[in-house]
Amino acid sequence: MANEPVNTPIQTKYTQQLTADLSANQAEQTTLTARLNQLQAEEKWLTTALESLQTTDGPEPTRSQGLASPVSSAVQAEAGADEAAVPKPRAPKKAEGTASVRKTIAGKSAAETAPARKSKASQKTAVNRAKEKAKPAEPTLGQLLTQILSKQPGEPKKVSEIRIELEAAHPQRTSSDPAIRAALEKLVTKGVLEKDNRQRIVLYTWPAQASAPASQTKPEQPATEPSEAASVGV
Repeated sequence: MANEPVNTPIQTKYTQQLTADLSANQAEQTTLTARLNQLQAEEKWLTTALESLQTTDGPEPTRSQGLASPVSSAVQAEAGADEAAVPKPRAPKKAEGTASVRKTIAGKSAAETAPARKSKASQKTAVNRAKEKAKPAEPTLGQLLTQILSKQPGEPKKVSEIRIELEAAHPQRTSSDPAIRAALEKLVTKGVLEKDNRQRIVLYTWPAQASAPASQTKPEQPATEPSEAASVGV
């Protein structure tokens, strides 16, 4: 028991390292031995080929004519395997260059078309504005009410009656009673219309002595009463 070796952690580590190195060394010897055998076989073939050339007068033998050595074939296969193991250099980044060129062209085309789009948009806006200016201005609600009431001066009317006449004369300009009442109140404030309350009913009248609006043709003169005709005759 006293003669048994004591394995310390450091001894175990060294043992493992030496074992691994020995295995690697043996493997390398095996590889070199195989390589040496290949070289010796190729040397033997080369010597035989050279001797055959010196003893014969025939054409120069070439490997392409059927004298290829099996050893050289093995060597070539090994060289091909080595070339396959070595990574090939990357090809030029044509795709990236093409993509960058395309991006540049796209950017230029976008930059060139942007002013054209802006000019077209501005032209459309100018045309639309010109069309709006060319359109005749639509009369306001107050103007329409003035035209309707001025045709029958001195005749009081309710808001509902005025709305009915407005819808009949201008179907496209339908309005509610509150909107019509607000417009009538503005005309009353300006002194254009007269306002009267009869039994809680608000009536609006175009003054009998007021003239028709300039934009409206003069309404037909109402028939004069006998007293007025007499005064005129006098």
